[in-house]
Amino acid sequence: IAVETLARIDSIRPEELSDKQHAALMKWYAGGDPEWRTLRRGVKEHLKTRPRPNLKIVMVASEGFEPIRHHTQGADFFEKTYFLQRGDLDRKQGVATQSFLRVLMNAQEGEKRWQEVPPKGWRTSYRRRALANWITDAEEGAGHLLARVIVNRLWKHHIGRGIVATPNDFGSQGLRPTHPALLDWLARELIRNGWRLKPLHKLIMTSAVYEQNSRHDPEKAGVDPDNRLCWRRAPRRLEAEIIRDAMLAVSGTIDDRMFGPGTLDENSNRRSIYFTVKRSQLISVMQLFDWPEALSSLGQRSVTTNAPQALMFLNHPAMRRTAVGFAKRIAPEEGRPLPDVVRAAYRIALGRPPSRDELVDSAAFIQRQRESYRAEAIAGARERAVADFCQVVMSLTEFIYID
Repeated sequence: IAVETLARIDSIRPEELSDKQHAALMKWYAGGDPEWRTLRRGVKEHLKTRPRPNLKIVMVASEGFEPIRHHTQGADFFEKTYFLQRGDLDRKQGVATQSFLRVLMNAQEGEKRWQEVPPKGWRTSYRRRALANWITDAEEGAGHLLARVIVNRLWKHHIGRGIVATPNDFGSQGLRPTHPALLDWLARELIRNGWRLKPLHKLIMTSAVYEQNSRHDPEKAGVDPDNRLCWRRAPRRLEAEIIRDAMLAVSGTIDDRMFGPGTLDENSNRRSIYFTVKRSQLISVMQLFDWPEALSSLGQRSVTTNAPQALMFLNHPAMRRTAVGFAKRIAPEEGRPLPDVVRAAYRIALGRPPSRDELVDSAAFIQRQRESYRAEAIAGARERAVADFCQVVMSLTEFIYID
């Protein structure tokens, strides 16, 4: 009960108390009345005899908490899997043993070649181990198919189109490979190198196909307008993750630490691969550049061009932060000549020196911006002008396109 209510009891009449004060006063008084306490004790004793449900702790929401075992979970894995008639759990038709695709099993002993017996008391069935053994077995299992699928995706990543243009479908309904001998050779190279991907990346990126320019040839285009035979390098835009990482990299602010937890902080300087995908809190910059749906397999990302992408380079706070960092990197001191600043920006962001016209126009742009800031008495006029120039360079099509 409130102290001020007790203090007012002697100075006011009972009817002047509010309903809340009156209830609090009666509750306080009842606690000291012997007869009320006797009755209350009897009520408590009676309540102890009421039926109680069999309560279980269950996981309602797992985010932010250590996972707990569900009371309906049962064993860690089902020791037996059954054929069910029309999917009815009460109509079992026999035990279904583990096996694999018959067309991709050449071993005389069948699936037993890849199966392993788990150690005694082990908490898993070792069926996934058996699957891994089969799918990587290049002699008797699915290893050669797996290798072709992987190298096709790597080829698509670097060239823009896979040797098989349907990376999610190598079956009869998918498209035929344009260069089947090349696909098989790359698959054998992957297996020969112990399934290591780095040598294969290097092999593709040092090939004559990868090093082609994007010059259009009307004669060749007349024979192969879709460039299925790779007679030129088709210009294509970088993926959303690489665009953001490139912005951070040229600014010198990228955090290239590997491993550790993911993040939902859009202002994080870690590489984009460490963004946690949460459907109710997606990263806006990534969404603009066709960040794919993470809950389904996607063989080919869509590539859209729209106005918000350009507006992001012009107005987004993240873009401005990277431009400021880039400016500090190429013009750390006041006295560095503007032509040197421009050359450094082009070399870092675009990997080439500026042409003569680009050099003259860029230096003139920085000078105009600096004079504009000085006319408005804005502090740090030169730094702001260089940051404006850096933002322009990162907004060039050349910055986000492989040409």
